Amino acid sequence: MAALAATGPGSPFLIGVRHHAPSLAAALPTLLDAAAPDVLLVELPAEFQPWLSWLAHEETEAPVALAAVPGAGPAGERGPAFYPFADFSPELVALRWAARNGVPAVACDLPLADRAWAEDGDGAPAPVPGAASAPVPGEGHGLSSALRARLTGRDGDDLWDRLVETQAPGSTPEALRRAALLTGWALRHEAEARGGVHRTDLVREACMRGHVAEALASGRRPAVVVGAFHTPALLRSAAEGGGAADVDGLTRVAAANRTAGEPESGCTVSLIPYTYPLLDSRSGYPAGIRDPEWQHTVLEAAGNPAAVHEALIRTAVRLCAALREQGHPYGPADGREIVRVAGDLARLRDLPAPGRGELLEAVQTVLGRGETYGTGRAVAQALERVLVGSRTGRPAPAAPRSGLSPAVEAETAALALPGPQDAHERTPRDLRLDPARSPLDRRRDLLLRRLTVCGIPYAREQEVTGAAGGEGLTTRWQVRWTPATAAMLTAAGARGVTPAQAAEGVLRQRHAAERAAGGSTAAQVVLGLSEAAACGLPALADERLTELAAVLPESGTLPELLAGLDLLDRIDAGHLPCLATSTGPEDPSGGSCDPSDGPAAPDAADAARAVRTAHAAELLTAAAVRQVDGLTGSEKPEDARALLELAQRADRLGGIRLTDALARLAGDGAPLIAAAAGAVRVLTGHEEADAFGERVASWVDGAVDSTSRATLTARLTGVLTVAGPLLTVGVGALDPLLDRVVELDDSAFLARLPALRGGFDTLSPAARDRLLGTVEERLGERVDHLDADDPAELARRTAADLAARELLTALGLPVTAPSTEASPTTAPSTEAAASAEATPATEPTPSTKT
Repeated sequence: MAALAATGPGSPFLIGVRHHAPSLAAALPTLLDAAAPDVLLVELPAEFQPWLSWLAHEETEAPVALAAVPGAGPAGERGPAFYPFADFSPELVALRWAARNGVPAVACDLPLADRAWAEDGDGAPAPVPGAASAPVPGEGHGLSSALRARLTGRDGDDLWDRLVETQAPGSTPEALRRAALLTGWALRHEAEARGGVHRTDLVREACMRGHVAEALASGRRPAVVVGAFHTPALLRSAAEGGGAADVDGLTRVAAANRTAGEPESGCTVSLIPYTYPLLDSRSGYPAGIRDPEWQHTVLEAAGNPAAVHEALIRTAVRLCAALREQGHPYGPADGREIVRVAGDLARLRDLPAPGRGELLEAVQTVLGRGETYGTGRAVAQALERVLVGSRTGRPAPAAPRSGLSPAVEAETAALALPGPQDAHERTPRDLRLDPARSPLDRRRDLLLRRLTVCGIPYAREQEVTGAAGGEGLTTRWQVRWTPATAAMLTAAGARGVTPAQAAEGVLRQRHAAERAAGGSTAAQVVLGLSEAAACGLPALADERLTELAAVLPESGTLPELLAGLDLLDRIDAGHLPCLATSTGPEDPSGGSCDPSDGPAAPDAADAARAVRTAHAAELLTAAAVRQVDGLTGSEKPEDARALLELAQRADRLGGIRLTDALARLAGDGAPLIAAAAGAVRVLTGHEEADAFGERVASWVDGAVDSTSRATLTARLTGVLTVAGPLLTVGVGALDPLLDRVVELDDSAFLARLPALRGGFDTLSPAARDRLLGTVEERLGERVDHLDADDPAELARRTAADLAARELLTALGLPVTAPSTEASPTTAPSTEAAASAEATPATEPTPSTKT
């Protein structure tokens, strides 16, 4: 401990911190004034070095965050790394001190581009950049648990708060520094004893030791502000023990890997605004702290016990006021009781002043009264409002920014979309847009799609289904501005200074990568055209359209060909209204559209694209027809649906070739696809519905054994997969099937029930409703109003009734004749048949399929 706290020449002045520690932050200027270092080393990645002056700038208002987006390569597999800073962050306080006193500051942590951040040799997950180190996998045992038990005994109690923060009021800055170093040493000692120090942390500490050694070798005395857990490893003796003997060798190997053949991937760094709600550790963002507004209050108290007591009084009053605004009758007496209980707890624990833990216990006792709901929930909301706060920071106005960020911020403001000023919102906004009718919604939809293509976490599209399961003409989005949005805007700014330029840059880079890998696949071509059209990039869309006409007919499967045809239909129908060739203020060259004034008037380029779209549709349809013969052995319902979709285009482009292919498929195909082809022939008018219906009914008659019943299931699946339009235009095709099911006696019906259920299970909910309506019309009553139990129970009762009758007959006992109102040979079969045809299957046994 004496070596850690040494202040003499020839040794570093170590200040062990927690990333957010208000008491230590208040004492830090005094400590640095006394130490008078020649250089300040701060635990921040090397990529942040150019930004330290902007972080410490007098016009930068905390909270802010340094966000790093790794480039391509091993580091690029991670998302943005956030290093948030508040006024009570010791690192920020130290950097501000260095800026005021002209002391150079150095970011001494491992570069984010180093592969050590992504790799951990001991099999444990590597530390997240920006988050505190996880010193002990089994923390909560041994030394740490013993210390907690002697303090409050609360599960999950913050050891730093108990040993450092709550002891700070009235202590000298040097005593506070030593308490922090002792806490770090204790946790480090326990970690090394259990072998729980992350390999990544060992490599990081080797990098920090190198900076310390470099400063001392140049005759400069460094002050080192790092996490308290790392301070024991920064002493020269730490490199000789504690499991770190090979770390410097590991660092040299990592450096060699970055310089030998593999280019180092840099990071895009930006200084972005942050908020206290996001800084709160419960928000899910790393490197946070609970109740940041309370921590700010402790910073302002500056270690004075009387000031902490005054801050406690103000906080209690604000809590009572927040509850009164919700309609709860709390007032000054309750606030006074909170202060009394918190003070009594502090005295019982021998603390110089109440801390956050004592405040929360007092509030739960006085205001919550142990209730989880009702009053307890209102108290929790008031605590969040008062202790978390809503402060929002901003970088210095002159700080460097990506050209894309101002463009997007201006556009979101013009379109009334969430922007940086809304970063405090915790839940996304739900937007329903109608881009086909509203110019404003068209511009919003276009911006959201461009940002999505750029990989910017801002908007998430929700699924919208139109009438009868068709394409929806409206779109639905969930939109929220977060620090990740600002960070990724800076990274995406390398591809353009407007959303259109950035989106086109991303899509063209993706297209180039596809060509480098041997050429775009059919799926990639369809996706590329869809994204280019949706983002309003006519030039790129024309290139992708040419590629689609060349690639899809040669290599596309039937589903891919149909997906391409659907996309061409949407373009031709104008369902992608931003695909226009008119130029706008975003890009004078005509590379993107400006939909602010509504859809552009048709011109020669639009007409030429329409002709090319129609030609591509002909090529894809012809290729799809050629694919029909390849479905002969298919037993997949999705192939039956593809066949139906292709048939719906037959009258326009399919011609005789599709008719002939359907006839061959119906005659020679596997049971499922042959039955589907027969149903499609009814839809296209090439077969009479009555004749097809009689053939379907004969399948029921022929299902006399397990093999024929499995075939019945496959055939019914194929027929009913296309039953949606069949029920609309050719109900007669199913009449013989329904008649045959109703005419079956109970034994025959129950034997075929699993096969029937398996076939009818393929119906969509809408088609099932239409079929149920047909059955109800035949029965003359509502199936859901029949006086019976659920279909499974009805089938079990029918089987039991038949078995009982057979037994009575075998024993020569009289059997009661069934009544005409509830004949088991008519009503149960009819009702079960109706349920079997309208209810999806859940179990494979006859007793539960109805």
